[in-house]
Amino acid sequence: MRVLIADDSIVSRHLLEGTLRKWNYEVLVACDGAEAWSILEQPDAPALAVLDWMMPGLTGLDICRLVRKQGREPYTYILLLTSKSLRKTSSKAWRPAPTTTSPSRLTSTS
Repeated sequence: MRVLIADDSIVSRHLLEGTLRKWNYEVLVACDGAEAWSILEQPDAPALAVLDWMMPGLTGLDICRLVRKQGREPYTYILLLTSKSLRKTSSKAWRPAPTTTSPSRLTSTS
């Protein structure tokens, strides 16, 4: 499985990349939001993106909105990472593009 990591922190990128490679994922790395979006808008985009909330260019939320607007199948799963306080910011993460995920999408068929 291909996974995109997008974070402007080199330390965070390297830690995530090392862990995911150890778990045998094919990892693509982006240093900012614009680079992440250019990868995710490709026809062969990864099915999973791990995005930093705050990045130069486009934020993780901006990218989430763009991906959801595409409505592409197969579905792109997005994890947003942040050091922000959850109480103040978690509701913003749900507003950009609410989607309903059926249980079948969460179950691996392989």
